[in-house]
Amino acid sequence: MCDKRLWDKALSFFDSSYKFIYLPIPLEEDFEKLLEKIVINEEKINLIGFSLGGYIASAYALKYKDKINKVLVISSSLCSLEKKELLQRQKAIELTKKFAFKSLSEKKIKTLLEDKNNQEIITLIKKMYEELGKEYFLTQLNATLHRKDLKEELLKSKIDFSFYFSKDDILLNHLWLEELELNSSFNFTKLKSSSHMLPLEEPLKIALYIKSWLA
Repeated sequence: MCDKRLWDKALSFFDSSYKFIYLPIPLEEDFEKLLEKIVINEEKINLIGFSLGGYIASAYALKYKDKINKVLVISSSLCSLEKKELLQRQKAIELTKKFAFKSLSEKKIKTLLEDKNNQEIITLIKKMYEELGKEYFLTQLNATLHRKDLKEELLKSKIDFSFYFSKDDILLNHLWLEELELNSSFNFTKLKSSSHMLPLEEPLKIALYIKSWLA
């Protein structure tokens, strides 16, 4: 439930020699159709995906290997949802359909942040969520509810994947990431932080990492 504003601070550290193309997540409840609706005309691109976007970017890369140079996954573990999380999301879908679309509470937003007193970031997260709205919320949840584990496909692919995340991010499956790290030659960068919203909380670190990743 984020839009282009998620990246504004990080991208402000780049000059015109870099070309970034923002790709919104398509409104499509079928995941394969969602991937098909992502239109990328350039060849051998570098994909960067945050959170759900990290999962989608990785699935896209595995489906369209010839288009991809490498992939940077930020704040995302590319596996199936655990049973508890799956049930919570199913309940959220039912409640939203039955009653109304509710905004994120500040309490919930703060669980995503390292700095829980940064009102500017809290306000922005809440604003993006509200402006995307009910249709976007339900479509995203339905499309990605029963997501498959991408580990085996990742290990078989010849694509260069890098993972950048906070070691105490409560939204990630850290055991899954540890097992992937043990069994692959992918690059893993872990910040001493609990932040999920790294492009907002650590824009300079993200920008510097992307520059070194692209070099």
